[in-house]
Amino acid sequence: MTKHFMTSEEIGSLTQTAHEFVLDRASEQLLKAGINPNDYWSEYTDLITGELKKRLHLPRRECLLAIGDPWYSDKAMSEVLAVWNTWDLEQEFDE
Repeated sequence: MTKHFMTSEEIGSLTQTAHEFVLDRASEQLLKAGINPNDYWSEYTDLITGELKKRLHLPRRECLLAIGDPWYSDKAMSEVLAVWNTWDLEQEFDE
């Protein structure tokens, strides 16, 4: 079984939202749910700048909580849900 994760950068791309804004909103939403966002941080080196950056690496539940902020439009939320639905279908066919 493949376990899927969505990064905060992917959420930003799907919702057309700046990554820093996604990080702030996601962290707030996770904290409201009693979840420590630090448990989902990962660091990587930007290949262009060589700069060390952070992003969230979220499983489904935490991802859906992260986009549960009322700021996100229904359209933005549907874009993220569409990706999760696609992954679910792929998993069904792989089994």
